Amino acid sequence: MKEAIIYVRVSSKEQKQEGYSIPAQKKLLADYARANDFKIVQTFEDDETAKRAGRTGFGQMIEYIRKNKDANNILVEKTDRLYRNLKDYSTIDELGVTVFLVKENEIIGKDANSHQKLIHGIKVLMAKNYSDNLSEEVKKGQKEKADSGYFPSIPPVGYKIEKVNGKSIITVDEQNKFLPIKLFQYYATGLYSLSTLRDKAVKEGLLSGNFQKNCRLRLLTRASVHRLLGNPFYYGDFFWNKKLRKGKHEPLVTKELWDKVQTRLRRCENKGMPYRFEKENIVLFPFKRILTCGECGRNITAEKKIKKSGKEYTYYRCTKFETACQQKAVNGNDLEEQIQEALNGLKMPPSTRNEIDEGLDYYALGSKILELADNVSLLYKNANPNEKQQLLNFLLSNSKLRDGKVLISFKKPFDSIYQRASCLDTRRGWDLPLRGINFSSLLFMRGLIDDFRTMNWVAVYDNLKFFVGNLKFLEDVFI
Repeated sequence: MKEAIIYVRVSSKEQKQEGYSIPAQKKLLADYARANDFKIVQTFEDDETAKRAGRTGFGQMIEYIRKNKDANNILVEKTDRLYRNLKDYSTIDELGVTVFLVKENEIIGKDANSHQKLIHGIKVLMAKNYSDNLSEEVKKGQKEKADSGYFPSIPPVGYKIEKVNGKSIITVDEQNKFLPIKLFQYYATGLYSLSTLRDKAVKEGLLSGNFQKNCRLRLLTRASVHRLLGNPFYYGDFFWNKKLRKGKHEPLVTKELWDKVQTRLRRCENKGMPYRFEKENIVLFPFKRILTCGECGRNITAEKKIKKSGKEYTYYRCTKFETACQQKAVNGNDLEEQIQEALNGLKMPPSTRNEIDEGLDYYALGSKILELADNVSLLYKNANPNEKQQLLNFLLSNSKLRDGKVLISFKKPFDSIYQRASCLDTRRGWDLPLRGINFSSLLFMRGLIDDFRTMNWVAVYDNLKFFVGNLKFLEDVFI
């Protein structure tokens, strides 16, 4: 009894519906084997579209034949079930096996005559032509879909494909959308590297959802986090054929948040980390990556100097990369004093604070923000270098260093608090004429509430909560 291998394949759901299913092929070939005295030693199958050589089942079959010289007969339904390109044909031909094309009633092997081989070669070319035409039609349909604003492929995590009125559309995956949303929100705070962000996502169970079978994000790595954060799909656009297109799917984050994340990603890609390792001790520079040069716009870097006396000093200076910047290095202690003074500017008179708290009762988070603003100067003073850097990352944005002076720029809502608190600074005598009737306090409260009404409080709350959770010494203030 001769040994034979069965190979079956379907390349699309449509072929399954048209009677080309794998079970139907197997039955046909098994009946042929029994009728022609073949012993089936192995069956290989592929259930996929396979334009390229190296299909899983096809490749396994080739390896099996190379290791088992007696298995030199292949039973297959017809030509286009076995070959999809000329490389497949060449591979089978080099093995010297005999191919039985059951439905075509053809046997192609070393004993086949020239006419049989010619006809067989023509069929192989026709199969390739069919594959090429199918590929062209698919690409054409994908382009039309992309031009219409619909992503023509598998969407990223947080989305899924659903059938609506017989059409496949991309919708938000309610169960898994929180992974990308939280990653964007966390990273925008500036408190996390890609590695610590990945660890936080795992710790919070954001990967515990039931991801789709074809989801590419089953294992969260630093690289996959980077790719996710750089994907414009999440704010409503997508790339197709190297062109950015406006999508019609529902965004998961705002364009503003996405842009903020891209800025942080670029800073991490182009510059070093804000600390260096010496043996096993971490030497931190709190203002590195917080400030930029007020003259040329380059980043501010830091270095440690040790005097002959053994005393250590930290200096901050402009990198001056490809510029003629004239800025001099500034002693870290001088910067500490300036930052401390700026943070003191967030504090306001107790009576004003109480009145504003009453006006912010319906905004409980607003009161928490004011509480942080009142205590932030003391918190900064008592924090270690690592905590100082995280605190400044949370408070400051686009601050600069010029001529030895720090030009402070607070993030929202601390910018509003700082500007309005400066108008109430009784140490400068600005508010004295009105304190009898607390008029400026009322104006402050009204203006601050107006500012707060325009804010994205969901993002503010998340940032504050995670910030406080990250710096344990703040828990006494807020928890």
